Amino acid sequence: MNINYNRLSTNNENLIPKSIKRLITEDLKNYIILVDGHIVKRNLDTDFEKIYVEDFNNALVDKKALLDKYQELNNQRNEATKYNYSVANSGLLIHVPRNLEVLNTIHVFYVSTQKELINNTVIILDDNSSLKYFEYFTSENEGSFNFVSNTIINENSKLEYSGISRLNEKTIGVFNRNSYVKQYGQVEYSNAEMNEANTVVDSYISLDEENAIGTVKTVAITSKNQQAKFTEYVEHNAKFTEGYIENYGVSNDDSVLVFEGVGKICKGMSKSIARQSNKGIVLGATARLDANPLLLIDEYDVVASHGAAIGKIDDEQLYYLMSRGLTLKNAERLIISGFLSPVLKKLTTDILKEEFVLSVENKTL
Repeated sequence: MNINYNRLSTNNENLIPKSIKRLITEDLKNYIILVDGHIVKRNLDTDFEKIYVEDFNNALVDKKALLDKYQELNNQRNEATKYNYSVANSGLLIHVPRNLEVLNTIHVFYVSTQKELINNTVIILDDNSSLKYFEYFTSENEGSFNFVSNTIINENSKLEYSGISRLNEKTIGVFNRNSYVKQYGQVEYSNAEMNEANTVVDSYISLDEENAIGTVKTVAITSKNQQAKFTEYVEHNAKFTEGYIENYGVSNDDSVLVFEGVGKICKGMSKSIARQSNKGIVLGATARLDANPLLLIDEYDVVASHGAAIGKIDDEQLYYLMSRGLTLKNAERLIISGFLSPVLKKLTTDILKEEFVLSVENKTL
């Protein structure tokens, strides 16, 4: 692991780019800013006093045994996550102890200013705990952004995981989000992929014990000649589990946007539910949006379904809004913003909501 052990001040304002500073308003509570692997600013209230939140510089000293324990689990998933951990130059550990319910959201801003950022984030929820986590990505220069998050949801715990990704067009983005859910545990992903960069995103949820629930909601907009592929894989490894995949996409200009959802119910995992939904809007005449839902069912006593609806904006909706005085572009933006609302409602401040809407406008001009 390529972590630099030189500890930086946790309030080093000079390292925070302007693009992030404008998001840090008085309305924003509970956040940390991670620049090139170091926490340079921390603002957490008393709700987070009992939670361990540190970059890998500290976590590899304080909680190395805990990190190693769960990394063994992730090494079995695929070579990408194993490689990421071995060469990471950025990382974050969030550990919520048992019987602790955190009502407020923790916001984590990941900033890359170097040629190659390889980040590994580990979130561990012990039994009967809960956490709301929001992540924001930005790249300041040309390079690659390789991000892996591994979440372990222990018995009767719940993680709400949301975020916005805004990598520039000079960056290549590769994301792997993995979650392992125990009995009565719940994980819900709601991520907005607003990148200018070519992007590959893999989301994997393993429902490992009975009554575990996993949901992946992905909102993505592509524009110009951008290419982006999103693969969501929910695997049922126990009975009475529930898995849901929801994709919402907009493809503009000459871009290519691909969704591949896989719901897998393994043999013997009866009484399980696997559902998928894919909705897309194609704006550009040469834009492309593909949705490839797939169900792998090796058991009879289950509930499974999938669907896809891809097309242009409904003419009747446009006519109605334009008859009320909106221009064509404003009408399109209003429809698209409503279409992408599954992520918008997760945002906690007006400035973050404005950031989301601005991203939508910029990519649908």
